[in-house]
Amino acid sequence: MKYINNNYYNGFEGEPEIQFICKKGYDTEIFVMWEGYFDQIMSLMKPDKEGWKGLAYYYNMYLGWYEESPWIIQDLHLALKQFESIDNRVISKKAGIILKILCDMLRDAILNEFEVSIARE
Repeated sequence: MKYINNNYYNGFEGEPEIQFICKKGYDTEIFVMWEGYFDQIMSLMKPDKEGWKGLAYYYNMYLGWYEESPWIIQDLHLALKQFESIDNRVISKKAGIILKILCDMLRDAILNEFEVSIARE
């Protein structure tokens, strides 16, 4: 079964979209958002003293899902840590909700050893 949540893409049809795809055995959960919300969230990730890592690296270097889509997130723990480091008080209300959904999806994937990938459409 495939479950698609596109509540955060409605109204932006025709604009670029980002999909987070979680493979749950035979089931697939897809979270679709307008790329503008994703950019707002990703812009708040900061490099550490060694530079960009994980999702922030691929985002800032235009790699990963920009080159091949869908692109599997290799380090879900680091991705979750990066999302959790964002202060959702400095982003829009909708982006804050999206951030929580992404964190919940990654936590679930880590606990259950699911695969998560990102696609840019």
